[in-house]
Amino acid sequence: MARERIDWLDIARGGSILLVVCLHATMYLSEAGLASYGFTRLNTLFEPVRMPVFFTVSGILAARAIRDDWAGLLWRRIRVFVWLFGLWTLIRWLYYGQLQTNAVTPSEGTSYHELLTGWVAPDSGLWFIWALALYFLAAKALLPVQRPALGLVLALSALTFGGLVQPENFAQRNLLLYAPFFLAGAWHGPRIVEGLGRWPLRLGLVGAAGFVALQIGSQALPAALLGPGRLLLCLFGVLLGCAAAILLARVGPLRRAFGYLGRNTLPIYVAHVLIVSLMAAAASRFLADLPLLRYWGVPMLVALAIPLSLGLRALAERAGAGWLYRPPELQRPLLRAEQG
Repeated sequence: MARERIDWLDIARGGSILLVVCLHATMYLSEAGLASYGFTRLNTLFEPVRMPVFFTVSGILAARAIRDDWAGLLWRRIRVFVWLFGLWTLIRWLYYGQLQTNAVTPSEGTSYHELLTGWVAPDSGLWFIWALALYFLAAKALLPVQRPALGLVLALSALTFGGLVQPENFAQRNLLLYAPFFLAGAWHGPRIVEGLGRWPLRLGLVGAAGFVALQIGSQALPAALLGPGRLLLCLFGVLLGCAAAILLARVGPLRRAFGYLGRNTLPIYVAHVLIVSLMAAAASRFLADLPLLRYWGVPMLVALAIPLSLGLRALAERAGAGWLYRPPELQRPLLRAEQG
């Protein structure tokens, strides 16, 4: 059972990263008029699953880190997030400023100002690294008052889903939307894992039923219930996604494939948009006349972008550029765990 639980956490993250790549492939091909609207509808359908599952699992896996002392958390986790966010923000800024216009966010790479404002209001797919850093800090700081804090972030999330709290920046908005999922995972991970591991099919059916019912009926909800309804839809999405991951863990080939993706989300996440945008531009220029490209272009980009992202990391490691994916080794301060 313990192995299955570890496996399904990786599988759930692997499924989430697959959905993220599919979303971005759809966005860039849609800008070129090369993606069927069906893919947009599919991405919208899975929106309550994609990031809620990712952040719930990330929270579960963060449970140990947030119970470390502050020095350990800052050195082992926050330092990594700050390095990756700053480095890849600069890489994207240089790439889209000098080599290719970002079709989805044309302003990226056009102003030095972005390199500063991005730390407060990210405007790229790297927002998730920024959000993770803030979630880790919040989970640690609010640990002594986790019950009222979770109630507060649930209320903020519902208000944001309902449009009553509406930051202009999408990353700030997402930060409020998905905070309950990370914090619940970080604070109540063992209970979540135990409950899902004990009744995966039962909870999966509950999640599926609630998910379908709210997808169909959410438009009929009164305005006052729209935010709570969308939040509840995401909760059902987490139940459905995690239960599906547990069941997939029982199928060897799927367990290995999705588990591998889940253990390697970082190199996929930071690099795939650069690859997807380049391939979408190439498809627009050289392949636009191919029959039915609107229907197979998105799966093709997903199938190429993931291994290319992983291959880029492998090449970087071989070339001595592993610092693209982790901060350089420095002399660490003496941490409490190392003192005793």
